[in-house]
Amino acid sequence: MKKIILLFSILFITQFSYSQVFVEDVDINELDIKYIQLIGVNTSMFGVKFKVFVDYGQKAKMMKADGIKDSEGETKKFNTMIDALNFMHSNGWKYINYTEAEFSGKIRYVYLLEKK
Repeated sequence: MKKIILLFSILFITQFSYSQVFVEDVDINELDIKYIQLIGVNTSMFGVKFKVFVDYGQKAKMMKADGIKDSEGETKKFNTMIDALNFMHSNGWKYINYTEAEFSGKIRYVYLLEKK
């Protein structure tokens, strides 16, 4: 019986514990926001390498990227946008919508995400 209670306790705790997602040193999982935009730009001329940014409604700052960092402060690098979406999903965000937009000759992939 104790093993069953322990198992359910662990499952319950892990269901609600997510990693931290930092943008400009702000944990966006702790903010009182419901939606974000996940914006990806292919930065490679010959292959696929994405620079991924997050727009959560923050003020735009010149010369400062809105890149994603993990709880250790390391900048996350994503091979594809699906890689970035999977990371955000595992951290408590749900996919809503997708659009593409061209800016300065590069296609920007814009995903709308909602906090679970």
